[in-house]
Amino acid sequence: MFLAWNAVVLSNVGGAALDIDGVAATIDPVAILQASASSGGSGAILANLVTTFSSLAVVTSLIGFVYGLLDAWTDVFNLPTEGPAFDKWKLPLFGLVFLPPLALSLTDPDIFFTALDYGGAFGVSTLFLVLPPIMVWKQRYGDDQQNLLTKPMVPLGKIPLGSMWKAAGTLILEQGADKLGVFDWFQQQFQ
Repeated sequence: MFLAWNAVVLSNVGGAALDIDGVAATIDPVAILQASASSGGSGAILANLVTTFSSLAVVTSLIGFVYGLLDAWTDVFNLPTEGPAFDKWKLPLFGLVFLPPLALSLTDPDIFFTALDYGGAFGVSTLFLVLPPIMVWKQRYGDDQQNLLTKPMVPLGKIPLGSMWKAAGTLILEQGADKLGVFDWFQQQFQ
């Protein structure tokens, strides 16, 4: 499944698909790098490197996914991590790792896109919008105040940090309301 996803994401787009009815379509830079393989020369080397790198990234993700869940399940069930006792539990553990995602993907083929949508809306927003101002606030104004190595680049102290956090929180609330259909409901009520 991971390799199939990689094939879909990194598939080549023909030149005709880039210009539909004289209107330029969205361009995939990875596809352009890979398409340069047909021109030969150093472009072919670069295209092969891009494909190899992306494939290795997917493979390492799969390996990390499997090892992480195997370790988690052995901890949950208090199983040994090596030896004949572990070998006895390998098949059920691999079943716990692979069967739930397989069942989910079979029941709803679009669940991956939904998960990406929610992960981008809330996970990335939290990681890049909420946590940085909180970390800076904690470092500057927390209980264990330390001397700053550099002066703050933005003046007015707590006001910009609070504003950044408020803007991030507002964005996350807006995304949550959109996912719950609140905006669609209001639009239907006031038409």
